[in-house]
Amino acid sequence: MSSLMKVEEVCKNFEQKNILNKISFELPKGKIVAFLGQNGAGKTTALKIAAGLTAADSGRITIENAPISISKKDVAFIPDYPIMYEELTGIEYIKFILQIFELRYSSEKIEELVAQFDLKSEVDKKISSLSLGNKKKLSLLSALLNCPKLLLLDEFISGIDPINMLKIKKILREYVEKGNSILLSTHQLEVAQAFCDSIILINNGEILRRNTEVSSILQTSNLEDYFIHTLSGGTITRE
Repeated sequence: MSSLMKVEEVCKNFEQKNILNKISFELPKGKIVAFLGQNGAGKTTALKIAAGLTAADSGRITIENAPISISKKDVAFIPDYPIMYEELTGIEYIKFILQIFELRYSSEKIEELVAQFDLKSEVDKKISSLSLGNKKKLSLLSALLNCPKLLLLDEFISGIDPINMLKIKKILREYVEKGNSILLSTHQLEVAQAFCDSIILINNGEILRRNTEVSSILQTSNLEDYFIHTLSGGTITRE
């Protein structure tokens, strides 16, 4: 299967502390990959480097063989709590993003997207007044306007009610069916087990498992047991 993103021997240090130690992995096209690890394992740092928001100390990241610095428009990063101009209304924010990326969307297309994300009754409200779930839907809608090939989601599915969760899952699944990819950092192992195609497991800045299919894990275990067993074993294997 062809790769969308390649991470090769990436290192990052903060104040003489090793955060990422020569991590390497690939993301296949058209897949949702769970990025799993304990707090402080290096997930958010790796995602920010992959998005071009933080510089690596060494190593290389490419999107379809192009350096990440050239491919930034192909990557969208959404943090656990969306960062938006909260004094704007939802529709003002959407139009702002369209202007930033010099995108042309008809009023009808915008209305269609707003309806798809179930935000018709919310887009005229100030973002500051929206629930966390609706803020996350608005941030996802805005991120997809530029048609990125890769979504990097940092704890994006936390704090979302079940109804909005179903809506977001449907939108994300339709997104990858077009050949795009998602790297989803999460602590919700039950969601990763039911929703993701494969996992990458990181611990103390090192990759313990890469591109392990969820279906193969479920043949003998569940993701929670697999996660705990792998971390407690302490052995790094290169899958």
